[in-house]
Amino acid sequence: MSKKILALVLAASAVAVAVAASLHPLQVNTGLWQMTATTTWAGLPPQLDAQLGNGRTNHYTSCVRPRDLSTNPWAEGSRDGCKWTVLTSTGTDMEVRGTSCDMGRDYGMTAVVHGRIHVLDPKDGTGSFDITMSGNGQTVTGHASYTGKWVGASCPTE
Repeated sequence: MSKKILALVLAASAVAVAVAASLHPLQVNTGLWQMTATTTWAGLPPQLDAQLGNGRTNHYTSCVRPRDLSTNPWAEGSRDGCKWTVLTSTGTDMEVRGTSCDMGRDYGMTAVVHGRIHVLDPKDGTGSFDITMSGNGQTVTGHASYTGKWVGASCPTE
């Protein structure tokens, strides 16, 4: 029995190492980025419409550090508060999943996000994210389109 458990643990470890080896950091410049996100919603209740705004465009800056290139590099500053997991990453394309997000939490809802990031060049990127919030007998879906432009090598807080 213990040999079977050991074999399972070793096999699971080998799979985890193989998956981690296939993930490559995004090839973008670190430093300050100017982000623009436009989000459209379906099924948005009035109390959330005031907070999230259907079709609202949000501009924010994000400080991208080397460690951020292996996760959602433009999450900082977005106020989504998600815990990000990278599903695939090639250096120019990344697929991510966000869980435990802050959006909708004040209204008893939980949010899950599935996104794709595409690097046009080291100073330009785009993204597309699908959002599902549920709770209180309601389901709200959203779609966010992002563009990012590198501003400079240093961030205001550095």
